[in-house]
Order: sequence, then structure tokens, then C-alpha cells
Amino acid sequence: MCNNFQKQKAQTEFIQKQDAQNQAALIDTITARFDKKLNAFIFDKDNFVVNKLSDLEKYNKDLYDQISKMKGDVIAAIDTKVTGDLGGISANNQLVTIDSSTNSYALKFKSDYKDPGFEQDIEGMSKFSVFPDKKTKLWLIKPDSTIFTKNLTTINITYGFEDLKDKYKVFAISPSSKIKLNELNGAFILNKEPSIAPTKSKNFGFGPYIGFGLNTDPNLSNVKFR
Repeated sequence: MCNNFQKQKAQTEFIQKQDAQNQAALIDTITARFDKKLNAFIFDKDNFVVNKLSDLEKYNKDLYDQISKMKGDVIAAIDTKVTGDLGGISANNQLVTIDSSTNSYALKFKSDYKDPGFEQDIEGMSKFSVFPDKKTKLWLIKPDSTIFTKNLTTINITYGFEDLKDKYKVFAISPSSKIKLNELNGAFILNKEPSIAPTKSKNFGFGPYIGFGLNTDPNLSNVKFR
């Protein structure tokens, strides 16, 4: 009877801690800061922590729908929307002749941008033709089409989960000042039930996967997230 009561108490307190963490994650917004040691920008937000995948639907149905049909056991998931803004980047232009008999020309352009977290390589040409206006005796320009012969973008972002003193965070790290995260949601599925110590001689704790777990003392006087 005593053992069952202790286990039930541990489960109740564990669920309450989880719910408080997840309610905070629902209203939390993305925090962005520059870390001098990493020489990178860090984006973070409170993370969802649930016992089993089906519990996630209560807090974030969109994220749950994305991962609920996965074949294997889902341990963790991160959902994000990233914007890369290269406004103000210039391109080199070169005038080329396509067909002189029809006065068809093009501006061939090339733009290379590279920083530690963002690379973009664009090449292409904008076609146009010119012809004289008999009335005004001026040259008129008729635009044609723009063709991108190369458009390569590489973005470097590191994602993960952070175990803080009283909460869990999902984070993203980017060395590029051009990167902005508009959305960042993380979920960690414990796949564990809270346990109690087998003896009263010493404390114990378990940490499934990367440090997410429950610390319980023998008297169950304190159940908390690490």
C-alpha cells in the first residue's frame, strides 16, 4: 500500500512538472543572442517534454501530426522556419550578344556570397532586344526573360536540446548574421514512467537519452526535473 501510494505520488508530481514545462513552451517566444565564445547566433525557446508521443498532441498538434506517422520510435523532433536575407548583395553584370541579326542581347550576372553559416552562388542572364523607333529615331528596349543557370544555397545550422536547472530548451546555432528563425519548436519524448528508489539506503535517478529524466529521493519528498 505504501509503495503504491509513493509511486502514485511520484507520477502525479512528475506529470505536474511536465505540464508546467509544456504550458510555458506554448507561450514562450524565440530568444536570439550572439555568443562570443561560439562566435555565432543562438536562438532558443522552451521545449516540450512528454512521456509518450501521443501526449504531444495536447500541446502542439502540428508538430505531433508531422511525426506521428513515423515508423520507428520517435525520441525527439525539432520544427523550424528559417529565413535567409541577402538583401543588398550586388551582382556582376556582363553584356553578351545572343543574336546580332535580331538585335538580341543579354546581361549575364553572377553573385557569390559566403560567410561561415551561409553560402549562395547565383548565375544567370536577363535577355532583351533592341530596335529603332522610326518615328522618334531612338532605340527601344524590349525585355525578354531571365534565366538562372545556377542557384545554389547552403545554410549551416546546429540544432539541439539544452538541459537547464529548471527547464529544457530547444536551440539553434548559426554562425551567419543573415539567418533568422521565425519559428522554433522542439519535443522530447521520454518513453519512461517515473520510478521510486528500490531501497532507502541511497538515492538514485535515471536519465533516458540525453539527460532528460526524473530525480527521486527515497522518501519522495522532492520530485523534480534535473
